[in-house]
Amino acid sequence: MIPTMDDTDSIPAISIIDRKVMEEGYHSINTVRKDIEPNGVPNEGDSTRKAMLLSRCCALLCVGLAVVDWVVLAEIIQKLQEPDEHGESYNKPMFLCFCIRTTYMISFIPYVVWKYTPLGGQGRHDQEPFSKGYMFTRACVLNVLGYISGYTWYMSLPITSVSANTAIYMCACAAVFIISIPVLREKITIIKVMSLLICCTGILLVSIFSAPHAADIKPTTTFTDNLLDVHSPDTNKGSVLGYVLVLISMFMYASYEVFYGYLLQTDQDKHPAMTSLQLVGYLGVTTPVLFGLALPIWHFTGWETLMLPPADKVYLFFICLVVDAIFNILLLLAIALSNPTLASVGQSLALPASMVADLILHHFLMPWPALIGAGCVFCGFCGFVYEELRHGNSHSSNPEVTTEDRRALLNGEESPEPYAESSLDSDNLNNVVA
Repeated sequence: MIPTMDDTDSIPAISIIDRKVMEEGYHSINTVRKDIEPNGVPNEGDSTRKAMLLSRCCALLCVGLAVVDWVVLAEIIQKLQEPDEHGESYNKPMFLCFCIRTTYMISFIPYVVWKYTPLGGQGRHDQEPFSKGYMFTRACVLNVLGYISGYTWYMSLPITSVSANTAIYMCACAAVFIISIPVLREKITIIKVMSLLICCTGILLVSIFSAPHAADIKPTTTFTDNLLDVHSPDTNKGSVLGYVLVLISMFMYASYEVFYGYLLQTDQDKHPAMTSLQLVGYLGVTTPVLFGLALPIWHFTGWETLMLPPADKVYLFFICLVVDAIFNILLLLAIALSNPTLASVGQSLALPASMVADLILHHFLMPWPALIGAGCVFCGFCGFVYEELRHGNSHSSNPEVTTEDRRALLNGEESPEPYAESSLDSDNLNNVVA
């Protein structure tokens, strides 16, 4: 006998589940069981949310460290590219990109320590979700995207306006969000969209009204003079080619971040941070493989003569390599622990952080529109983080399509049955029919 709808209060929990199956079909069973746990079995939703919050907090920590690293890197690059006594500066984008991306191999150090020493605990014995061949081939694809992004950005710097270049490149968070919608099934919410718009508005204000260079400010200039000095943008308007290059760089960088997050998506990875470190290490390994022959071609054709900086700046060159590699490792770790959009929006905090560094190191205060822009960037970031933590999951949820299903479909394989592991047994099915 099938109970009527009026007898709901006297029906055991398992009967409610069975009736739900009859009303909405077999595919609703997994969703219903998450909401109704018979016999007082605790719901796993609380532990899942705690794990998510911990992961997001670790990602935000990585973003914060990456922002500090970015400020330090900017100061080092400024000193590295200062003109020498002959008025020439060190400008070797191909060689610099090659050396920086090869330095990514240092991420293997913490991975090896975790995997092959007792410091890794029992987790080091867990099966890894991806094979070495998978990591190597995917690292090759990611490396091409990242290398093109870095090289075109360096090429665009001399032939674009500094403010426009910064504004375009730092607005990559919007491109990351747009690309994540079809690739990572990013949820579209009003708060996320408004936070991104506020953040991009702040980036534009900081880029347009910031001073050309903090070193150009005279030591006798007061904070009030700088605050009220709302100067016009720099007079170097740049060329069309320069802006095409920076747009290519921004799009490639956004694609690089999104597909990095996509390739690490799996429901079987118990240690996403270690998997991320391993993939970053493969990025370093594949750099000489993919671009090793390009260096001599650039050198002998005269496109770019390969050489180290002057002797008094060599140490800055190697410090720059390590600091830049650490920045990218932290940023990619944040992607692995959260999602590309959150990491990209967090990266925009480098603008207000740089303003703080200018105030402390160079005793320079930005004009008031730039300060308002920095506040917009911070508010946009806080709004995005709030929305991430409120929803608990940044991606659209569809219980019938898992990460493994999407990956199998892209590889041309048959996806597994999504409910093969359901705990609904034949007896319960007989009760439903009865």
